[in-house]
Parts: sequence; C-alpha cells; structure tokens
Amino acid sequence: MIKKISISSLASLVLLSQAANAQTKVGNAGVVTGAISASSNYVSKGLEQNRDQPTASLTGEFASSTDIQVILGAGVFYARPDKPVTSGAGYDYELNYNIGLRKTIDKLTLDAGYIYFAYPSAQARHNLDSGSYYAKAAFQATKDTKLNISYEADDTDGALSTTGKVGQNYYEVGISHNLGPVTANVAYGDWDDLITHFRAGIAKEFMGLNFTADYIDNDKTRANLVDPHNNKFVVVGVSKSF
Repeated sequence: MIKKISISSLASLVLLSQAANAQTKVGNAGVVTGAISASSNYVSKGLEQNRDQPTASLTGEFASSTDIQVILGAGVFYARPDKPVTSGAGYDYELNYNIGLRKTIDKLTLDAGYIYFAYPSAQARHNLDSGSYYAKAAFQATKDTKLNISYEADDTDGALSTTGKVGQNYYEVGISHNLGPVTANVAYGDWDDLITHFRAGIAKEFMGLNFTADYIDNDKTRANLVDPHNNKFVVVGVSKSF
C-alpha cells in the first residue's frame, strides 16, 4: 500500500465543515470565514497520523454571494510525528486547497467539489500528495438536530496493494444534537478495504472559543492496513473563528 493512503487529511473535516460563525464581507462578491485551531492529536478517517503529537491549523474559506455558491478554501496543518512510518516520509506540515459549489434548499445544504492535500516537507519519492472529489449533504432536521452525510473518491482510484485496489472511496454519516449545555455528536465512517471507525463527541462554545472532545474507536483488522496505529483515542481541541 502506498503511503498516501495512510495520510489522508484531517482537513477534509475542517475545510468542508460549516462551523465557523464569523463572516467578513468581500464587497458584494461574497463572504470569507476562517478559523485557527489546536488539538491534542491528529486523527483522520479514524487513523492516528502523528504519533500522539498535537496539531495546529489555520483554515479559511470564501463563499460567493450567488444562488449556487462558489467555494474556495485553503488550510495549513502543522503536525510533526516523532518518527515517520517510512524513512523520508515524515512531514512538518500539510497544505490543503479546495474548490467547489454549495447550494442551500430550505433546510438542506449540498456541497460538491475537489480537495487537494500537499506535503511539501516530505521527500517527493514517496508521492504523498493526493486529491479527492467530495460530496456532502447537511439537513437541519429540527432547531437542535442536524444530519450529515459525506463521500470522498480518491482522484487516482485508490492505491494498489497485495490484494488489489484499496482506499478508492470514503463514506461517513453523522448526527449532532444541541443538548443545551453542550452539543453532542456521533458519526460512523467507512474507508473501503482499509478501515471503519466510530466517533462520539461533545462541543461547547465558551467566551468566543469552541471546545471539543471526541472519542474515536476504529477497526483496523483488514489485511491492507499494515501500519500499527493505535485504535482508540480521546482527542480534545479548541478553535477560534474569525
């Protein structure tokens, strides 16, 4: 299995989310949102990526004022593992770029586009850079309850392993509910022929900061996943929208 399958990005959750509350108008063209974040670990699609090291990130998004919005996003994620899985495959930071379209119809918001992950500090021979096409739907079922579903397709149709192609598609479904003191959320993800995972967490906004705590449990019993990551995590984080 080539390394890029093990490195698929945390940014797919951050850049494609709509958690940021602050907005800055860009004339009549649209609005810009951004967030700065820190978390205790780097877990993406159920996989721990950086050997229990903290991660800092800065993300931004432009959304046009058109009926079908044009979305332009970018982010930088600093996460330095103690030891890379393969010599020369370590990285200090990750850059992400996405472009897409967004349409809101009453309580339903639809997103579709392309996101690219780059690792400039890793040796080029490991070919870590990758991209994915994505589609996402969020439905505000009630005032306090939201349903989410997302899909990603690797733009190179996954990677070859000893048993054939793996990692072509990723699916995730989730639900969040405002309980008053905190917002609770659960999600289930499946990265075909690689891993499945379950996540349960809470979020709380306090003094302009958004605090999160998540428990993540994955199933790495599939033969194609050879890197011995942990499979149970508690990840805490804090972010500030601007």
